[in-house]
Amino acid sequence: MTAAIPEWNGAVERRKTKPRTVENVILPLDGQNFSQSAIPIARELARLHGATLHVVYVGEQAAAAQDTLKWLGLKSSETRGVVMDHRKGNPAERVIHSARDLPRALIVMCTHTGQQMNGERFGAVAESILLTKPERIVLVAPEPDHPAWKLRSILLAHDGTPACHPAAGPAAELAHLAGAQIIALHVATRRNPRGEEPGSLSAPRYVDQPQHEWPAWADEFMSRMLAMGAAPSSMHFDLVVTGGQPGSEVAQVARERNADLVVMGWHGHWDHDPSATRVVIRTSGCPVFLVYCE
Repeated sequence: MTAAIPEWNGAVERRKTKPRTVENVILPLDGQNFSQSAIPIARELARLHGATLHVVYVGEQAAAAQDTLKWLGLKSSETRGVVMDHRKGNPAERVIHSARDLPRALIVMCTHTGQQMNGERFGAVAESILLTKPERIVLVAPEPDHPAWKLRSILLAHDGTPACHPAAGPAAELAHLAGAQIIALHVATRRNPRGEEPGSLSAPRYVDQPQHEWPAWADEFMSRMLAMGAAPSSMHFDLVVTGGQPGSEVAQVARERNADLVVMGWHGHWDHDPSATRVVIRTSGCPVFLVYCE
């Protein structure tokens, strides 16, 4: 059951411009068609942030620079500022080292980059990188294709706990840069062990009766989101509350609302399967931006 709160528009007080939170976008490519699905997303995010795009080769044999530019679909006039990284060594370690060496780095990659693993696992390179709990990473499922990806609608999945607050900042910043709408989604569960965490904003008891408790809760929720990361502009929110399994609910709302990007906090729990995070990445139909929350 879904309780949708009418769209909330809040004029945010104008503040001093904050420093860029993303200065470098790292795009791992292995020469396969799957990895290329992340190219348009990496290009657009680098453009929005005014960041430098770094292409890191993770294939068994590093391709020539001109081949990589052809993959990117860049014209000769657009190649300025694109950095080709030819580091040697383990593919995943190359990406991880780049992310650690470059200031304010964001990894953007396909889930199936690297040798494919059995079962429900992603590509070997993607799995290895995720095990290191990168601070910020955007994962792109190989299908559907995103040839001309634009950011118009962002789904911010938030469970109301302080641990997930870090995801609000990147979502608000991207909404400001792209002029995109934010759909703030809360999946209410009957028993949420994190709901008792100090500073948590627990959902009201009656999900199917929003006219009673939800308006006040929505105002408080939005106030917290703005306080944590709102950009100096008018922010447009649409708050949606659902009940059910978090992973499948987030993916379903993302598809129903035609979200272009899901932003969510995660706790680095990647060594077990299935997980709600994997479900969202695999079935939401759009790229997923993971923000590590300790």
